[in-house]
Amino acid sequence: MNNRKTLALALTLVGLVLTLAGPFFPGGVHLVPNHPLGAGHVTDLAATPKGDILAGTQSGQIWQFRDRIWTQLRVNVGGNPVMAMLSDPGRTPVGTADGLYFPPPLAPELSGRISSLVQTDKGLLAGTPDGVRWLHDGLWLEPGPKADIYTLFGQRSPKGGWLHAGTVGEGVLSVSAAKPGESWQSNSRGLPDGVNVFSFASTDRGALLAGTSAGLYWQTVPGELWRSLHPDLNDRRVLALYLDGRGGTGEGGRLWIGGDDGLSVMDVSETAEGLAATSAPVLADSAENQPGVGISWIVPRGDRLMVSAGQIYEYGPTKLEGWYWISLIGILLLLVAGWLMPRPEPASPTPTPGQE
Repeated sequence: MNNRKTLALALTLVGLVLTLAGPFFPGGVHLVPNHPLGAGHVTDLAATPKGDILAGTQSGQIWQFRDRIWTQLRVNVGGNPVMAMLSDPGRTPVGTADGLYFPPPLAPELSGRISSLVQTDKGLLAGTPDGVRWLHDGLWLEPGPKADIYTLFGQRSPKGGWLHAGTVGEGVLSVSAAKPGESWQSNSRGLPDGVNVFSFASTDRGALLAGTSAGLYWQTVPGELWRSLHPDLNDRRVLALYLDGRGGTGEGGRLWIGGDDGLSVMDVSETAEGLAATSAPVLADSAENQPGVGISWIVPRGDRLMVSAGQIYEYGPTKLEGWYWISLIGILLLLVAGWLMPRPEPASPTPTPGQE
């Protein structure tokens, strides 16, 4: 009887542990869908200073990811595809395929496709099919040259601040951040002719990386020669970049790369001589977990990455696949323990006075 009770107690303990621990068993680090229910094709992904994630869609919806919940914001952009957002859509400008919505006070209308926005201490910058536009003293100025702007990027480094424009077919245009109204200069020496530039990232020491339609390149200072970072990426589209200076091995960081084959990662190291890859680019997750189309945006959120490839994915620690079986086994053990537990013997009736 004592052995049976001991076994029942042991099964009860194990059953409780398995039942409660099932959802917490780690399943590795993976890329999993985390798309707002009811949202369409995502055309822009951005992070706010508070750590929220903003997603704009082809149909003009804007969604916010906060406290693990997606909420659609009441922001009307006329049903136009959302191309660029800042920190607080509706209170800050939103670039669309049909112009700028919610411009700064007294700003003139800016029509046409707005592919990118950057807010600087010198004013708002917008990327258009005809070049960069700079809002200064209530006017949209055209510093030139004329080019189809795909993305804008503000760089801060010990060597000074810079502004860069990735173009369609014209490489990179750059200008000092202190003088955005000056003519932006071609900064494409070393890049393939006619290349499209989709994305930028920069290191703490000032190296600039550019993701292009023909691979990944870097330079130490604007105007200097661009160099290929790794031959495995040559002739491949690099659509999105995010450099995590806290990751990787050595001084440099871990570089996350979005392309047609999915999310990849590689370590980089930066020395006085420049930037170098310290590992080959590898897929961050198995091929079957990668999106079916190219990754256009990579945005950090805490220890995770939010990734856009038409749909939104989240890259980070996940639960063990099939964890519920562990909890189910725990429940079954509890049932077996209840069946094994000895029943208390019925108490003997207490004789009443006068009974023998």
